[in-house]
Amino acid sequence: MKITDWEIKEGSGTTEVSAAVDGFRLWYRVPGSYPVSRAADPFVAAALLPAMRLGQKIEVGPGLTTSPKLLDNLRVLQEIHHCWNRVFKIVPIETRTFPSPPLQGGVMSFFSGGVDSTYTFLKRQRELTHLAFIQGFDFFVKSGHSETFSAADLSDLSQLAFKLMSAEDAVSAFLKTRLSAKTSNGLSSYLNSGEVAEGLEHGLAEDIEMVLAGDKLWNKQRFAGVPLRPETEDLLKTSRYGEEATRLNRLLLEDAYPLEIARARSDIYEEAIRRNTKFAESFGKTLIPISTNHFSFGYRYNLSRSLTQGSALASVAHILGFSRVYVPASYSYDQLAPLGSHPLTDPQWSNESVQFIHDGADARRVDKIMKIAENGAALANLRVCFSDMNSNCGRCSKCMRTMIALTLLEAPTLPFPPLLSLRALRKMRIANEIERAFLEENLEAVQGGAQPELRRALRAVLRRYQRRRLLEDVDSVLLGGLFKKAHRRLIRSGEINIRIDTAPPGA
Repeated sequence: MKITDWEIKEGSGTTEVSAAVDGFRLWYRVPGSYPVSRAADPFVAAALLPAMRLGQKIEVGPGLTTSPKLLDNLRVLQEIHHCWNRVFKIVPIETRTFPSPPLQGGVMSFFSGGVDSTYTFLKRQRELTHLAFIQGFDFFVKSGHSETFSAADLSDLSQLAFKLMSAEDAVSAFLKTRLSAKTSNGLSSYLNSGEVAEGLEHGLAEDIEMVLAGDKLWNKQRFAGVPLRPETEDLLKTSRYGEEATRLNRLLLEDAYPLEIARARSDIYEEAIRRNTKFAESFGKTLIPISTNHFSFGYRYNLSRSLTQGSALASVAHILGFSRVYVPASYSYDQLAPLGSHPLTDPQWSNESVQFIHDGADARRVDKIMKIAENGAALANLRVCFSDMNSNCGRCSKCMRTMIALTLLEAPTLPFPPLLSLRALRKMRIANEIERAFLEENLEAVQGGAQPELRRALRAVLRRYQRRRLLEDVDSVLLGGLFKKAHRRLIRSGEINIRIDTAPPGA
């Protein structure tokens, strides 16, 4: 995996640092007032897990150097990830070395406005000077309003390729018939090997552009079950296929692939920057807005977000070069499991000038929410939902567990909609052990008789999950997984694209 063609561009108030990593132009944009790294460290950090997944050595091109301390630490990181999941191979890194110089004074923490980053902010606010807010990791929106469809519009290549080639929904089945033979063969090979052939993304983008410009995408049966945005529905009513046919096709495509096709919605990002800047400044801190296309880069190799979390944050931190960087913890010390951001791995991203600190594992999630609830400004700014960085939907698992905690604590729930009815809450489904742990935390956090009806409803949800796990254990121990195998045969294996994660499936 080669890292070449390093570039730095000065724009209107921003500095863009980029390099070609395995043929993908990976970029980071920061405010122009900050000096940026001219070393390979950010790109080596980003390339490590994809290279290990493919079993390819990392080759850093001429003109770039890598920190010798970071190189030593990457050997340890590779050992940890290889031990956690053997699909990741230990690979050599070929590069010239030179110690990385310090770039910024002050102390930085990553900040999304969620529970973990807000807790670390409140805990460390006396020493923190800067907060880094990233567009392009948890979510990705395309900047600008280019009329043509390009490879930059492919925010999740692996998932889009999977949907197109499996053709299990009507839109994908239609698009598959419009792909060139070269693109179809390239996508099939990519899904089998994980390697992106040269020109594949550009070829796929060209095929999609031809569809947008020439075909009538709308068909009531084809888009049955696809949630359409009000913008799409309005244009569908007023325009149909007149002068704005290409724009309507584009909106329909974005609605059919909301995570796989990037939307040009810079206004959402700008609103999030304004809100979080106001919050940071109210505490005398500086927010640094950063944008990157790392979202597309990680999913190019079908790597899960939880796996690439540490490496993505490390690459951003090395671009800026603050002497101390706090990485907010997702789980407490008694919940630890293999994860991309972990007390074992986060410090290993350090070089001579940047020290990484995994912070916040001292507290359970409900403890963090309790601390946030004590601070009116922090609570009002709290955003935990992945669907929209500026609001909380109140229905997803992250919103639900936060709302339940606040309700049990009898704290204000200002940034959230009303909690679901008790009847609806009883129908909640716990997906995994982490969600079970969070729910039990919520129940254990409040002693006495607060919210008795809510507590009874949550206990019913827990009992249902425990019964399901008991049946799974009986099936596994006494029947050798007979029912699980039968269930898998009933469900077509091709329906789900399984991301490569920190640990093997089922671990």
